[in-house]
Amino acid sequence: MLSRELDSQCGVVMSDEYSGWDPGRPGHDLLDILKDEIRTKGQPSAERVREIANLTGTTAAKVRGVIGYYTELKPDNSTVRVCMGESCRARGSELVAEFLAKEGDTVGILHCAGLCTSGPAVLRDETVVPMGSTGTGLQLFVSMDSISQKLGSEEVVQSLIQELDENVSITRTGSRGLFHLEPMVEVDIDGTRHAFGPIQSGDVSSLVSAITNGSASEHPAALGPIDSLPGLSSQTRFALARMGIGNPLDLEAQQGLGAYSGLNKARDGGAELVLQELEAAGLRGRGGAGFPTHFKWKSAMEQGDPVKHVVANADEGDAGTFIDRMLMEGDPHSLIEGMLICAETIGASQGWVYLRSEYPQAKRILQSAIDSAREAGILGENFDITIALGAGSYVCGEETALLESLEGRRGEVRARPPYPTEQGLFGHPTIVNNVLTFSMAAAIMREGGSVVGSIGTERSKGTVVAQISGDVGIPTCVEVPFGGSVADLFRDHSSLDEVVAVQVGGPLGGVFAAEELENIELSFEGLSAADGLLGHGGFVCYGNKFNPRSEVLGWMRFFRDESCGKCTPCRIGTQRALELLQRIGTDSEKEGDRTLLADLDEVMTETSLCALGGLAMNPVRSTMKRWPASFGGENNE
Repeated sequence: MLSRELDSQCGVVMSDEYSGWDPGRPGHDLLDILKDEIRTKGQPSAERVREIANLTGTTAAKVRGVIGYYTELKPDNSTVRVCMGESCRARGSELVAEFLAKEGDTVGILHCAGLCTSGPAVLRDETVVPMGSTGTGLQLFVSMDSISQKLGSEEVVQSLIQELDENVSITRTGSRGLFHLEPMVEVDIDGTRHAFGPIQSGDVSSLVSAITNGSASEHPAALGPIDSLPGLSSQTRFALARMGIGNPLDLEAQQGLGAYSGLNKARDGGAELVLQELEAAGLRGRGGAGFPTHFKWKSAMEQGDPVKHVVANADEGDAGTFIDRMLMEGDPHSLIEGMLICAETIGASQGWVYLRSEYPQAKRILQSAIDSAREAGILGENFDITIALGAGSYVCGEETALLESLEGRRGEVRARPPYPTEQGLFGHPTIVNNVLTFSMAAAIMREGGSVVGSIGTERSKGTVVAQISGDVGIPTCVEVPFGGSVADLFRDHSSLDEVVAVQVGGPLGGVFAAEELENIELSFEGLSAADGLLGHGGFVCYGNKFNPRSEVLGWMRFFRDESCGKCTPCRIGTQRALELLQRIGTDSEKEGDRTLLADLDEVMTETSLCALGGLAMNPVRSTMKRWPASFGGENNE
């Protein structure tokens, strides 16, 4: 493992191997030092900035540049933070923020908390440690997913512990993804797990009575055997195969469910077998770009550099997407296994998980899983994993900006080529994939590439993990084969009742009228043909309170604020686009504004360095096209 020694003043002494590409790149510890410094002492003085620069082997100018870039390196006196991501905004988060402010809270804003199906998300500085119990008596299972907790799972478990005797076993699991039924309690009755939900703490007494007197099936919240639930039985679960079944931190139990069996196959068959299986499965990156995974891994494998890195992009910043968080909380060993398979394939010795700071429970569970894998000898001498927390930057979800952040710099996008597979972290070949992609890689090696690749469409093979949230009656997370229409997805697993609009693929994705979804194929190509994108598989629904103009302005403000500033088309273009959009459709509109907006769209789309600038006009364009009355009616072309 490549490492650095922390000195007594929280400084770092860099090894030549670690910083050999550029000694001015101090590593991610600089961000950690600055976060701790600012949280405990406030903004550092000029003298302290110089001290930190000397301790981390960089310059004071670079330290000041880092401080000025990241949101979390600024003093924050908020008592509560409210999510303003699309899912929560569709469910009234702006009104919640106004109410809390009137009640005396100092309200801070964040873009996405990854709690999309339970929003509006309101976060206070508190730590919730899931409760459970071990025993040989009644066997119960309750999700400890962060969304489950927001919906009341901890109160339910506490009531169960109070109602039942000390012999009860309450196993905490990941979520099944059926959030409209959460909190859900599963009970082992004669060897079959029966589900009950949604259950609140006030329902526990009647539930316990029904179970103990043999009338469980008659309880109002009884759902029947969990494996027979239509919402589950109609799925094809590879990445989600172990979700909700057992304790994600019980390594032995997870291995009994197939964890690390794919790694064993990869080791037995070697790198070429792994690449063949990934190609047969048709695995494409699930973080947004959809690039064939086997091509990327092969490129890194062929590099002659003896030092290589594997990086999991867990900076899941697109509102309406939360599967990476779910996996890290509910099946962290699938991520570790996928990263190990990648490391074995390309010859890497060091792994990193770049994790959003908004995911504290994911960090706790993932770190515990890493520790247990290390103790079992799965991680260690040949390959190890370090968690690096982000500091608040949407652009750091882009792979090169993420690498810059890992190097202790401003998270600005790099020009390509060279690509990360050639020169990535600290100049060494690096694979960057998101959490879901690594989990799918592990599943493919476990199940076989031909099995996964036999379903889906010709070019979008396998499954998609669809996350449906926002103003929708049945919020859910499901894994289904590619193919069919987007409307089919909703019919089978959610509902389009009273849904007016759906944004697919995050804030940079296209916005569609609900009735259009019937004719859009659920695939990378289907969404692209409709001038949209699949992205990370998020589907954010808007109801009859949808305000197209307000949403468009909100998106462009967000893009302007989150632009890294590296390229002019995005840095200046987002601000100019916002100015034009504020005028268009009002009495302030000027002749030529719409032509100028179209020209600006072309420049940003064609010349920006990354997808933020390149796709920023995508939701604007699609919304103005479908709801012209909100932007001046017939004047909008």
